[in-house]
Amino acid sequence: MTSPETTITVTASTDEVTLVNVFTVEPQRQDELVAALERATTAVFATTPGFISANLHASLDGTRVINYAQWASERAYKAAMQLPDVREHIVESAALATSYDPTLVQVRAIHHRRQN
Repeated sequence: MTSPETTITVTASTDEVTLVNVFTVEPQRQDELVAALERATTAVFATTPGFISANLHASLDGTRVINYAQWASERAYKAAMQLPDVREHIVESAALATSYDPTLVQVRAIHHRRQN
């Protein structure tokens, strides 16, 4: 599922942070995990203060799902992680994966293809 807004903005030198969460999953469960993350995004995160966007990526070999989620600030992200609905989603997603590695990052550099 994709929201009507299909572009994201990546900006350096702001308080915004990005969660890059790499889930390792059995190939037969990849679609199930993507669906669970989509449900959580639309039902929980889309109305959570500080949430900006989430982008889900599925590896071609079926063994990984990457959640790339933008937040207004580290403080907003940490506050969201304490909410009961969010905690419930984390437990559900973790149960579908064999492992996961959430990392909070900030943009340091941005590069685009040069126009000729």
